[in-house]
Amino acid sequence: MPVERRDFLKSGIGLVSAGLVVPSFLAETARLLGSGPSVALAADPGPKADRSRRILVVVQLAGGNDGLNTLVHYADPLYYRARPTLAIPREQVLPLDGDVGFTPHLKHLKARYDAGQVAVVQGVGYPNPDRSHFHGMEIWQTAVPDQLGETGWLGRYLQACVCGTDKHLEGIVMGGVVPKSFWTELTLVPAIANLAAFQYGSPRANPAARGYEVQALRTALTQSRGRPEEEFLRRSTQVALDDADVLGRVADGYQTVAAYPTGYFAESLKTIAQIIAGDVGTRVFVATLGGFDTHAGQAAHQQRLLTDLDNSLEAFMQDLERLGRQDDVMVMTFSEFGRRVTESGSNGTDHGTAEPLLILGGGLRGGLHGAYPSLSELDRGDLKYTTDFRSVYGSVLHDWLGASGAQILGGTFPRLSLAA
Repeated sequence: MPVERRDFLKSGIGLVSAGLVVPSFLAETARLLGSGPSVALAADPGPKADRSRRILVVVQLAGGNDGLNTLVHYADPLYYRARPTLAIPREQVLPLDGDVGFTPHLKHLKARYDAGQVAVVQGVGYPNPDRSHFHGMEIWQTAVPDQLGETGWLGRYLQACVCGTDKHLEGIVMGGVVPKSFWTELTLVPAIANLAAFQYGSPRANPAARGYEVQALRTALTQSRGRPEEEFLRRSTQVALDDADVLGRVADGYQTVAAYPTGYFAESLKTIAQIIAGDVGTRVFVATLGGFDTHAGQAAHQQRLLTDLDNSLEAFMQDLERLGRQDDVMVMTFSEFGRRVTESGSNGTDHGTAEPLLILGGGLRGGLHGAYPSLSELDRGDLKYTTDFRSVYGSVLHDWLGASGAQILGGTFPRLSLAA
């Protein structure tokens, strides 16, 4: 019988307490595993809707997306005064109400907004905003704006409410690096570029050779000396091999008629649809669309990126509809910061603060949430946020995933009504 991750790591607790030198993360893991029920945070069941099949897809718009040209306050003349070159002409805006509307490059999202499948949260930010790419992203990933966060909000969710320490594939990152949003002492989240590449040994086209190599590695893994760090690495490798086998079977069984655009982001969403079709139990995905740091020549560059976002998300939603899972999946975008109100001399925008978040899915309560930041009452040229980003996270955790947002986020924040 295979040893589960919790039991496997527990076997090293005595060695850790005896004073052997082990990596600090492993020592902390052993300490937590030995501390009993206090490791897990209590789940809040929230509303009574069944959440057992609900999935969250977090889309990072890396670089700092310009929210003012994504959700346009076309009724405010100050917008056009601040951006004589970059402003979206009023007649091109796709209106959501009498004041704000989407850029014309989000036509599919506009159609889904009209169908009640898109929620737009306005003016999202946090106190004392940080305009650094690195620290700004870290704040969004840890949900800790006022100090250095050590763990990620999605990792804390998985640890508390889904997996504890004895399961895997509950969270998946599309890409080569696991972001800090998934960091905890007890969760292992794979980062994959695509399903074909997520394997060990020879290509799947040569199953005999690959089977021999995998078996040889599994045999070698049984020969650990039992030190805590070796045990952790051994179990992690075993989990990765098991995950590769599961995802390999998923890849073999997937067909789609959705017309995904070409490009890395669309391919990431297509892979997520493959995994959802395989029904392997993944609850949270993270995908990234980068390139939003538009200091110069913003108009054409952001147009291309937002068009890619719009077309890729539309193909993804069509795929989910074909699978009958459109009501089970919520997509939420975020960026490390918005941009400044006034355009720069190089027809771009510099790092700013508040931004709109776009939330998409068949099971949502669509519409506008929160208030658009004032364009006349600025903070040193930047927008003053009107919605704390932890309100969005807390609402997603409680209303969509049925978890305790207060415990995972370390506090209570006003809740938005996002789930239908």
